[in-house]
Parts: sequence; C-alpha cells; structure tokens
Amino acid sequence: MNLRLYRHLLARTLRGKRLLGASALASVAGIAAWVSMAGIDTEHTADIYRTITASVPAATLSIALLIVATATMRDERDGGTLPYVFLTPMSATAFAISSSAAALTAALTVAVIGWIPGWVGSWIMTGSWDVAVPALALYGIAAVGYAAAFVPLGYLFDRSLIIGLAYIFVWEGILATVVAGITPSSIWRIAMSAYADVDELPGEALDMLGTVEPGKWGAIATIVVLVGLGTSVLGWSVRTRDAV
Repeated sequence: MNLRLYRHLLARTLRGKRLLGASALASVAGIAAWVSMAGIDTEHTADIYRTITASVPAATLSIALLIVATATMRDERDGGTLPYVFLTPMSATAFAISSSAAALTAALTVAVIGWIPGWVGSWIMTGSWDVAVPALALYGIAAVGYAAAFVPLGYLFDRSLIIGLAYIFVWEGILATVVAGITPSSIWRIAMSAYADVDELPGEALDMLGTVEPGKWGAIATIVVLVGLGTSVLGWSVRTRDAV
C-alpha cells in the first residue's frame, strides 16, 4: 500500500462540507431513536432504539456511505488530477489497495460519527451505555461493505451516485424484500445478520433480515470477500483503463 496516496485520498474524501453532510445524514437514525424514546417507559426504550436502528439507517447511513465511497476516486477523475496521481510509481494492485483503504477509513469514520448520537441518546433514556454498543457492529460492517462496493463504482461510472441509489432503494429496498433469492445480496441485511447475532432484537427488527440468518462470523466472512472483490475490480479497472 502507498501511504502517501492513502493519506491524500482520505483527506480529500473527508474534506469539510462532505464530512459534515455525510455525518449529519448518518446521524439521522440515532437522533430519530433519541426522539422516539422520549417519554417512553424504560422497559420499552431499548426495543425502540433497536427497531429504529435496524430500519432507518438502511436508507440514511447507506446514502452517506455511498456519497463518501464513490467520491474517493471520482474526485480525482472529475478534478483532472488522476493523471498526476498515476505519476507516482506503483502497481495497479498497490493503487487499488491504497484507494480501498482510504475509502474504508472514511466510511468507518462517518459510520462511527453517525452511531454516536444514538449511543448518547440511549444512555440518557435508559441509563445504560450498553444498549447501543452492539449496533456498532451493524454500522461498522455496513460501512466496510458499502465502501467495498461503491469505490470501484465511483471509479468506473460517471453516474455512480444514481447507480448506487438504485442499488439501495430498488435492489435492497424493493427487490430484496419481495424476492427471497436475492435477499442475501443486500449489504444492509448482511450487516444486520451480525447485529441480530450480538443483540436481542425485537420481531420488527428481525423482520429486516428476510431470509438471511443471524450470524456475525458469516457476515464478517462475506464482507471480507466483498472487500477482496471490490479491490480486485478496482485494480483490474486501473490496469485496463489507465497506465499505472
């Protein structure tokens, strides 16, 4: 991995307004859970947090991660600076690994920031810091999975945001809900399977899984494979489309 390229891409991806906007979007679920728990007896507040965490971030967090991950390489291409990046002597593999690592770091940063409001809110409403801790697995695995898929998307397609939104809302939101056979292809449900394995989720939250079985190790293994595939596709793309 080229550390100089990694630092450059990370700093550019997480610059000012993008970091602020993506973090705000990722925080919507936590704030919504906080508001929803207000005035509810302590016995039910934890389940309210878990139900909202299992559903709302499927749209808000995933969009925030789409914005961040696709920008990692798209900024360089759109800004005309990609040829200068390629002047640095490195292999296509090193380029892909550095770019993917920067995107994963950026996505995890946004995910953790987005998780914090719900964590604080759950503590205020329930008196326990532990209620929201398992959700960190959901946010973290989702961040890695979406970043792995969306980095090569941002590099290969000019309309990567539209394609990514189609995946989130049409493929994950509609098709994976009604067609059981494609449910396991949903990154959100893969992350949810880990969440369901490390916490006791209410029925409304478990319904989000569809045909996917709870299991943290299966989720981690799937995401590791996805990271490998995403990095390989990016490396192949760089190798065939640009001289590196």
